[in-house]
Amino acid sequence: MKPVTTHSLSIVYALLLAGFTLALTVPAVTARAEDKASSTEEKVPVILNPIVQIEGDQILLGDVFTPLDRYADRVIARAPAPGEELVLPAVWLWKVAKTFGVEWQPTSTADIVTVSRPSSVIGQDQIDDLLTQSFFARTGEDDLIELELDGGPTRIDLPRSVAPTARIDRFDLDARSGRFTATLIAPATGRPLERVNISGRFHRMVEMPVPSRRLGVGSLIRQGDITMMRVREDGLGTNLIVDPERLIGQAVRRSLSAGKPVRIGDVNAPRLVEKGRVIVVTLTTETMTLTVNARAMEPGALGDIIRVQNTQSNTVIDAVVTGEGRASVNLPQSLAANIQ
Repeated sequence: MKPVTTHSLSIVYALLLAGFTLALTVPAVTARAEDKASSTEEKVPVILNPIVQIEGDQILLGDVFTPLDRYADRVIARAPAPGEELVLPAVWLWKVAKTFGVEWQPTSTADIVTVSRPSSVIGQDQIDDLLTQSFFARTGEDDLIELELDGGPTRIDLPRSVAPTARIDRFDLDARSGRFTATLIAPATGRPLERVNISGRFHRMVEMPVPSRRLGVGSLIRQGDITMMRVREDGLGTNLIVDPERLIGQAVRRSLSAGKPVRIGDVNAPRLVEKGRVIVVTLTTETMTLTVNARAMEPGALGDIIRVQNTQSNTVIDAVVTGEGRASVNLPQSLAANIQ
């Protein structure tokens, strides 16, 4: 074995030192390469969310722009009311982006964001029911009515997390005219979120018969020609027929329009006897009943008293119309013999 010389040790130390230096250099070079690679990686571009739905009261930066590595939870605007929309214009969005260092800019004025806020809806039917219940509770009535609002609300929007309930807080009514004012509070329990003042009028209604189709002069009104319609009581004219039984079986004197109320003078009892026609007249006495042919000298409806002339004796008497082409007379026994 050769002895180790000073020169040999120097070579070893040189090699060891070179190796140590290399060991230190390799991680540094690797780190610089990684930094260079990371700097050349493409960043994911920030995009605009054109349609946004908000549940709460605030609009966040992260609702509008995505993706974001910071400031996503920053408040940038107040959310619209429940059930409404808010449009954020391009110029305003650009200013917000620059404020928070977001790398985005609009390409045109069409780059907008429409923010909507879903709601729990109290509809017109629900509002009408609450007002009607208050009317019945105040008047004790349970009758036909029609509610007319003075341009009142058609709906109330509450946050979607709140049940769509409401209650009447105040109800003032003029029972004679039907005019009212009321205050509606929503929701029905808990902290009120909406308070709406409503006014209008309750109209009392009646049901009356009207023609279901046009009926010409001389038409006989039958059951199928009539339908019932609700009309306002305060708008009724005079001499209107409100009982359907007074229409059925009647004859039309003046043409009737479908859906229009019928006045008393528009109809009359149908003619069962025509003037100049020969009819059968029944003569009744205490002991016998006779029938004779007679000529009607005037027309007549059921129950009308008309003049008739016996076709044999030419005697003229008054008779009561009892049916189609028929009439009757109640006579003393002595007079009956003279009429035959």
